[in-house]
Amino acid sequence: MSSSSRDSPGKAGSSLDQRGAPSGSGSAAVFVDRDGVINELVPDLVSGRPESPLRVGDVRLIGGAAAALHRLSGAGWRLVGVSNQPSAAKGVLALAELHAIQARVVELLAAEGVHFDDFRLCLHHPEGVVPELAVDCGCRKPAPGMLLAAACELGIDLGRSWMVGDTDGDVRAGRSAGCRTILVEHPDSAHKRTAGLHSDAVASDLTAAAGIILATKGVD
Repeated sequence: MSSSSRDSPGKAGSSLDQRGAPSGSGSAAVFVDRDGVINELVPDLVSGRPESPLRVGDVRLIGGAAAALHRLSGAGWRLVGVSNQPSAAKGVLALAELHAIQARVVELLAAEGVHFDDFRLCLHHPEGVVPELAVDCGCRKPAPGMLLAAACELGIDLGRSWMVGDTDGDVRAGRSAGCRTILVEHPDSAHKRTAGLHSDAVASDLTAAAGIILATKGVD
């Protein structure tokens, strides 16, 4: 069992490492959180708060998300997904089901012509009940480990890149990695944001975030 995984079309999961990332050279990327940015949130069965989907049948893309990603990719930005997925660590669902949910997200995006250069999941949680996943890791956002590892492997210039997410942890991870940040103010994830944390920009959804990023390259 891999405690951190990398999901890309045609690639098996592999473990993350914590190597240094390049700066000052390389390609520009947009790092994108998953739940609440790409796909819809689903009410948690216990808390009732909107959280990650726990069943394949609950996976639905947010309207306009695929088109926004397609525009970014078409303008030359590399797409890297970075998502905390601790449900298996908490014993809420099996690791196989968690990966099936991720595969469904990738499948729905591919049907819209969107293909990520890399998609990384952190499976850890420090209060988990599965011993090999119950660790305080360097990849779980707000730590920047997933961004740094992807940048190293793909030759990404973090200073030219963006992190787009709907939580404080996304903004902190992006800032720690040296990226510019956009906070997506999805109303259902408001409980994961505080007023005291400032991102470089704020957007209502991924469509608006893409518009901000594309404007920096003079793309309409």
